[in-house]
Amino acid sequence: MKVKIITEGYLQEGSGPYVSLEDSINDFIKDKELIDIKYQISSAGGFFEAFHQVIIMYEDKKETADKPVVEKLKEEKADLDKKIRKLKAFLNDDEKLSSIGEEQVKLLRLQLETMERYSDILWARLDDLEETE
Repeated sequence: MKVKIITEGYLQEGSGPYVSLEDSINDFIKDKELIDIKYQISSAGGFFEAFHQVIIMYEDKKETADKPVVEKLKEEKADLDKKIRKLKAFLNDDEKLSSIGEEQVKLLRLQLETMERYSDILWARLDDLEETE
């Protein structure tokens, strides 16, 4: 969640152009996912009659769209890395390897290499997505 505070002073009637707070708010939120808006007005002396303050709580639509992808990639990579550790442990256990045959050992080593390459690709994707934030 992010917060934007817009403060504008409305000029007294007859002393200048009327500043549109509504236009400022609408322009700001047009590409945001709105969470909440709080509004406050306070009186002040001098040239300005009142100050209007708006607090906008929002999510950036692009960030919101990317976050589920990033989170899914992180989960997928964590799961894959756990499987890689288990396979490495299995391949380092000579007693277990002797019971499965040479062809299976070769295939498991190839599987491990492929899984490690896949993990590297997931890491590169995560790095690229997090750089653009």
